[in-house]
Amino acid sequence: MTATPPPSGTVTFLFTDIEGSTRLEQQIGTARYAALLERHREILRDAFGAHGGVEQGTEGDSFFVVFNSAREAVAAAIDAQRGLAAEPWPDDAPIRVRMGLHSGEAGMAGGTLVGLDINRAARIAAVAHGGQILVSDTTRALVSAGLPDDLHLRDLGEHRLRDLAGPERLVQVDADDLPGEFPAVRSLDSRPNNLPTQLTTFVGRERELAEALELLSRTRLLTMTGPGGTGKTRLSLQVAAAAAERFPDGVWFVALEPVRDAALVAPTIARALGAQDSSTRPALETLVDAIGERHYLILLDNFEQVLAAGPVVAEILRRCPNVTCLVTTRTALRVSGEQEYPIPGLPAPPDISRLSEMERLNLPLAIRELDVDALNQYEAVRLFIARAVAVRPGFTVTNANAPAVAQICAQLHGMPLAIELAAARIKLLTPDQILARLGHHLALLTAGSRDLPERQQTLRGAIAWSYDLLDEGARRLLDRLSVFLGGCDLETAEAVCGPGTELGFDIFDGLSALVDQSLLRIEEGETAPRFVMTETIAEFASEMLETRGERNAVQERHARVFLDLAERAAPNLSGTDQRLWLDRLERDHDNLRAALDWSTGHPEPDVAARLAFALWRFWQQRGYLNEARRRFETMAAQNWTLEPAVAARFAEAFGGVAYWQADHPAADRWYEEALEIWRRLGDKREIANALYNDAYADILPYMGLAGMEFPEEAAGVGRAKLEEALALYREVGDKAGEGNVLWGLGSYHYFANAGNEAERWYLESLALHRDSGQRTMEAWSLHMLALVTIARENVGPSRDYARHALRHFRDAGDVAGITLVLDDLASIAVAQDDAPRAARLFGGARHLQHTTGTDLANYVEETYKQFDAPSPRGALPPEDFERYGAEGAAMSLDELVAYALEGGDLPEPHKAPTT
Repeated sequence: MTATPPPSGTVTFLFTDIEGSTRLEQQIGTARYAALLERHREILRDAFGAHGGVEQGTEGDSFFVVFNSAREAVAAAIDAQRGLAAEPWPDDAPIRVRMGLHSGEAGMAGGTLVGLDINRAARIAAVAHGGQILVSDTTRALVSAGLPDDLHLRDLGEHRLRDLAGPERLVQVDADDLPGEFPAVRSLDSRPNNLPTQLTTFVGRERELAEALELLSRTRLLTMTGPGGTGKTRLSLQVAAAAAERFPDGVWFVALEPVRDAALVAPTIARALGAQDSSTRPALETLVDAIGERHYLILLDNFEQVLAAGPVVAEILRRCPNVTCLVTTRTALRVSGEQEYPIPGLPAPPDISRLSEMERLNLPLAIRELDVDALNQYEAVRLFIARAVAVRPGFTVTNANAPAVAQICAQLHGMPLAIELAAARIKLLTPDQILARLGHHLALLTAGSRDLPERQQTLRGAIAWSYDLLDEGARRLLDRLSVFLGGCDLETAEAVCGPGTELGFDIFDGLSALVDQSLLRIEEGETAPRFVMTETIAEFASEMLETRGERNAVQERHARVFLDLAERAAPNLSGTDQRLWLDRLERDHDNLRAALDWSTGHPEPDVAARLAFALWRFWQQRGYLNEARRRFETMAAQNWTLEPAVAARFAEAFGGVAYWQADHPAADRWYEEALEIWRRLGDKREIANALYNDAYADILPYMGLAGMEFPEEAAGVGRAKLEEALALYREVGDKAGEGNVLWGLGSYHYFANAGNEAERWYLESLALHRDSGQRTMEAWSLHMLALVTIARENVGPSRDYARHALRHFRDAGDVAGITLVLDDLASIAVAQDDAPRAARLFGGARHLQHTTGTDLANYVEETYKQFDAPSPRGALPPEDFERYGAEGAAMSLDELVAYALEGGDLPEPHKAPTT
């Protein structure tokens, strides 16, 4: 069979599968069935290959093959059926294959053909019988002229397929030497039903459809739950259509949206089933008698406003043993025998704006760069495209608009209603313009199809429908929860939204009720479950909170709760529990941002400045320096009057951010301001810390200046500050601070080209940091020891130092530290004559540095020159250096670290070699 995919244009799709394969395997056993299956594949592949078929997939006993020519596709199907008919299958295991063909267009996505015409071909095959070949009217038109004399086309009329679209004319291909008489096709019309025709295509949901059908085969009451706009009704109709064959007496759709009285549910079901109403008997009795022993599937749509009728459904199931009920609702019925199936949003690209820096760095390259083919694999994107094309036929996703389309689908959490409403705006707006307006979801996402229920015509209507079903206390809780971004755990919900006495119930009970109503969802966290609200529901609830006049009070409570979290975390960001605390801040980073936004804009200067100080190390370690710089500059421009200690800490943090961005003048200015304040306040420990920071500002301009004498007269001022800080730390007994200053003295000597002296200070610093549990500074000591030893071409110890440091930083999730140690290992790889490896590590480090805003490129390059350290840039021809560097930049963060740590086991954990 042809090995390459067909070109674009009109092609013909062929689907096949073995009729009754599951039953056959159970009957003859897996071993015998596997041999027959393989022989069936050989026969089909020979026939398809002889006619230019391109095999696109085989799953289980099925084939998906594409042909450039419709005539060749039909000829291949006939030859395949002839081959199967001629095969001497065992008497107890005949292989009968059904086939369906349709002609149309498809596109490539992620190396796979996708398109609505492919789905149509699959659904045509699904209604055929074993040995039968069915083609669409489109394919008939392409092959009818010039058929061989022994082939004939038989018009079977119009049939509704299981996609619930309008009727499809089906044509049977007959051959004189093949069986031609089959039962009626297994279309939707072969079973009594009142399932409404759908005017739009059904996109995606393959996994959910399969899972729901499996559950429906094992339960008699399947309840699909989810918030408004998740597509519960459409999916339930597809499930009902796909399951229709199992219910010979009919599949019945019952719309409960207009029903508000639970007592009217039974009469409404009876009318849908055609049961005669009786004025003398209860409606339930009439309904049960009308159903009797019939095998029905009853689809009850929009049950949430008549939940009190749940026992009616249970009673129908108890008294009618052959009935199965499929229910859509925003709240489970909570009756015996119920199987709940929550409906999520469609798979969508990750919301880059809500990912942590480490999560972004670990995305696959195709998603990081928003490759069009990769995006087309997401069902949410495919739905957006399908609905956009419906209003603007020429619309396509390009490299230019792919980022906006991806963000639209991500920010709408894959919610089908929201995506359809957004796509409808393509008629007037570009994807970038739609994205820019998504800050006001409820105003933008309006004007849905007029033939839909009112609640599905706007996103606001869908949410208001659920909101109106809540009692007052639950509404108030939902409104208060809107201040959280990215969700919250129970403890913070209680602190911000309570007390329960104001709401009339325990906060936990209220949260549980909102989860049951599909207005919140639970996400499993590492330490505790989190309660999360979609942005569209949050926007609605936030409007309600404003209407109540409670917004400012609740936002202030929220800001102070997260200030408390940040201040508890700050002292632990470099110790033995640093990963736990860094991850906790990462989980609530959006809430911390919201607290900063409120306290900066309100303003509450004390809260804003304290919060910025508490977070700056987190921002530095996790790669948010650009954001940190913007926030500090915004706050500094306000000229707030702060308490002296708060002002000093704010200045220290701003200086730290500037230092990490290699902004020497700004770092020096802010560090000096902090030192001046602490000297006035007389706090020795804080004076020592400020001296340590300010000393680095003095030394920083001379780091990595190739070919220059180290200016002792200038940098010596920095050394004097370090020695003063060391004396103060020893006076107050602060071992961690002492270790920091020893590390600073090591760096002073390192940049003064005094390698032996630098190594002595670094080793002393390393010992103190290990003793005091300062994991971050332990890693920094190891990193600098790697630099000292590689400068002396002592490759073995240098490599071990660097790999230990990298493992420390990896375990903490410290992206800035990882970046620098990758440079160490790049230099070491050059010394080991592995220039391609060096270039990959160097390229990966530059990518991380660019992404996180850690501006150290010149420092690294000049350090290579100043200390004659092996430089990756000079180890290869420029074109090879760029090529290998690009390979490193394309790696995810985890891949890059794993690559850097390759090549042998580390010695004892967290132990570095001694020199």
